[in-house]
Amino acid sequence: MVGLDALEKVEILEGLDDRRLSAVGNCCTEARFQRGDKIFGAGEEAPYLYAVMEGKVELKADSQYSLQENIVHENKVFGWPSMISPNVYQFAAYSASRSTKVIRIDAACLKRLFEKEPELGYTIMSRLLEVIGHRFHLLQEEVVRRRGQDAINRW
Repeated sequence: MVGLDALEKVEILEGLDDRRLSAVGNCCTEARFQRGDKIFGAGEEAPYLYAVMEGKVELKADSQYSLQENIVHENKVFGWPSMISPNVYQFAAYSASRSTKVIRIDAACLKRLFEKEPELGYTIMSRLLEVIGHRFHLLQEEVVRRRGQDAINRW
């Protein structure tokens, strides 16, 4: 189990009481990676949601439109497709630090917890949607920026 001090810093878990953090912690393990290690690949089944504890994680896409800000920093989550059907990662994730420590949250375990505690599920999923919405907005801005540059270059 991951310690409560680490869990309470995770962006989607901030402000939860110790009982709820402990319940979420029962779904968590820690994992360590070295620079360049693949955490997961694009197109792979997505059983885990992740949070960076130490270091940085780089997300890479095969798409022509990838985020300029593709680095996930401490206390931020990634791997959210684990929580949303069809549960397949769209990006690959790699350790971008000499040493990276992550919290690996078992999505199936977390979903079972949400069934038992719907209010907790609502809180965490609402926060996760904010994260997804923010990253989608960044991608939209990048697409608009690139299309604008393409239009100017064609003049």
